[in-house]
Amino acid sequence: MNKTIVHADDSASVRRWVAEQLTDPKLKVISVADGEAALDVLKESPCDLLLTDLEMPNLDGLALVAAVRDLPMHRFLPVLVLSCRHPGEFDAQHRRGVTGWLVKPIEPENLRRWVKRLLPR
Repeated sequence: MNKTIVHADDSASVRRWVAEQLTDPKLKVISVADGEAALDVLKESPCDLLLTDLEMPNLDGLALVAAVRDLPMHRFLPVLVLSCRHPGEFDAQHRRGVTGWLVKPIEPENLRRWVKRLLPR
């Protein structure tokens, strides 16, 4: 069964890099440039995993996570943050709803391992 991943990052080069690392015939990666675009996709489509940066225009990553948790069909969607910022910079209330966190630069194998771990079987 194919799995869908939505990836939100304002950097085109990061979006391209993530898509290259997750090249797999069983994965569909939908890349968008900000949290607002990711939320629009998630409101209309099923998804198995959300990857998000934190600092993006229009809707930042943590606001995106909070908005996703309000969508009944995605209330329990796994969310992996990919950011230059460390999770310790945010209190637990702000990190609420985040399943995992990787600090950039990210080792390709580490990204693939996390994605495999978080995708529903």
